[in-house]
This record gives sequence, structure tokens and C-alpha cells, in this order.
Amino acid sequence: MKVFFLRQGLFSLLILIQITCLFAQSPLWQGKGRIVISADGNEHDHDDWAATPLSLALIAAKGLQDKLTVYIYSDHIWGSNYEHPGVDGVTPYEQMKESTLKGGKIFGFKKTKFICAVDNPESAYEALKQEIDKSDEGNPLFIIADGPVHVIGEAIARANKDKRKYVTVISTINNWNDTHADQPYPWESHSGWTMPEIRQSFSNAEGGELKIVSIKNQNLCLMKNWKEYEWLITAPARNHSYYKKGSWRWLFDRLCMSIKPVSGAENYYAIDASDAGKVVYLLTGIEDTSPQLCYEIMKNPPQK
Repeated sequence: MKVFFLRQGLFSLLILIQITCLFAQSPLWQGKGRIVISADGNEHDHDDWAATPLSLALIAAKGLQDKLTVYIYSDHIWGSNYEHPGVDGVTPYEQMKESTLKGGKIFGFKKTKFICAVDNPESAYEALKQEIDKSDEGNPLFIIADGPVHVIGEAIARANKDKRKYVTVISTINNWNDTHADQPYPWESHSGWTMPEIRQSFSNAEGGELKIVSIKNQNLCLMKNWKEYEWLITAPARNHSYYKKGSWRWLFDRLCMSIKPVSGAENYYAIDASDAGKVVYLLTGIEDTSPQLCYEIMKNPPQK
């Protein structure tokens, strides 16, 4: 019994430390600039079915809907629906469309341009290029890489060299997304920009001094037992007037679409919203995020 209470006390202390850090860190986002997200979800892993709506909810919770100027989704431009069968007859391509477009509507992204890259890669390249070219010291751009980085690399290559120094790309260390363009699976045939190539080409003086920030792998932070996200359907904050009625419940249902069995010392089903950790990092400066920290952000939205 003493061990149980000791563990509970340590867990509570850890959460308290994380929440304290939420207000102590120096985030990349300093109240100016724009955000672009590029995510896949239409092929291979289905974590973006969850990470996309959670990312939208977190940005909305800060009142930054108008700062998310472009959301590129299904950016695995080489095809969809091969590896994962989908759920209940709904393909990965359609699942990603649901998470993105309905998430944007539910959380109030009225000015964001949502672009399906697999349908029209050129539109994705050009939209992101235009955002890069708008950048300056007072209006920086933050690009969150939640899928293969080919779309991002192509847009940077097309953009004005002198604008690249005002752009920051946020990724994770040793990420599958970083190299997949040149490392297709056996049934695929494709190539494209990789993160090492982007870094080598654009992160020096000759290439325009693009900034790349690689944080720790977020799977350990946000791929958690579904019960750690249960606050979405139980917390009183779900009824806050800032949010549309039922939006938190919808978000929980979308997160559950990513559930994966986890085996080990304890068998459980995990929600995988790992890519949303990059949004948390942008907004708070915290790498060691958690579902609880997502709750702390969402439960305190701006006043209407």
C-alpha cells in the first residue's frame, strides 16, 4: 500500500513539474509569424489521423487559427491506401480527409488553406513556397514536418533564397519522415527530398540559412494508453463555451482511430498522436510533453 501511494505521489509530482515547465520554457512561438503543417496519413502509419485533429485543437486553444495559414495533408504524394486497410471500409486517404477538414471546421480554422498534396502536389509546393516568400524578421514562418519531407524540400528549393533565414522547420530526431522519400518500401518506387539533403542544401550561408530544429522522438510522449486521453470525454473543460459543443468528444473519437495494441509488462491499447508533440513544442518549448500537458493547454482557451 505504501508503494502504491509513493508511486501516485511521484506521478503527481511529475505532472506538477511538467505543468510548471509549461509556463517556464521559452517557446519558439513568440506571438508573431505564421505556421504551416505538412502531414501524411494517407499511406503507411495512421498516427496522423489522430495527430492532425489534436494539433488543430491545440493551436485553436491558443487562439491562433488565423496564424495557421496552410495545412498540407496526405503529403505521401506517391500514393495512398496500400499498407493500411483503413477502418470499417474507410480508407486511410478518407480518414485523413475527415481528420483534417472536419477538424478545421470544428475548431474554427476559417482562413487556413487546406491542401491535399497527393491529389495535387504542385498546389502544395506552390502554397508553401508563397508562405516562405512572405517571411521576414517580423513575420517568420514555422513549418512542422509531420510526413515525408519531400513537399517541404521542394517548396524551399523554389523559394527566394533570401527568405529562408526567416524559416524554421520543426522535425524529430531520427524520424522515418526524414528519409522515406529515398527509402521506399519494397512495393513502392519513388525518390525526393530528405531532411539530410534539406539541411545540406539550405542550412548554410550559401543555401540561405534555413533553421532546422529536431526534437526528441514524440512516440514516447504521446503514444499512450487511451485512458490518458479520457479527459476529452470526462473533464468539465470540454463544455467550455469557446469550443463547439461535442468537439472534444469528436476529437477523442478521432484519436481512437489510431489505437494500436502494445505488449510488454502491461498489455494495453495506445492512442498514437505523436506528431502533435511538435505543436506542443512550438507553443511551449517543451519536448517531454504528455496527454496531460495537452489538456493543460486545451482547458484554458482565450476568452471569446
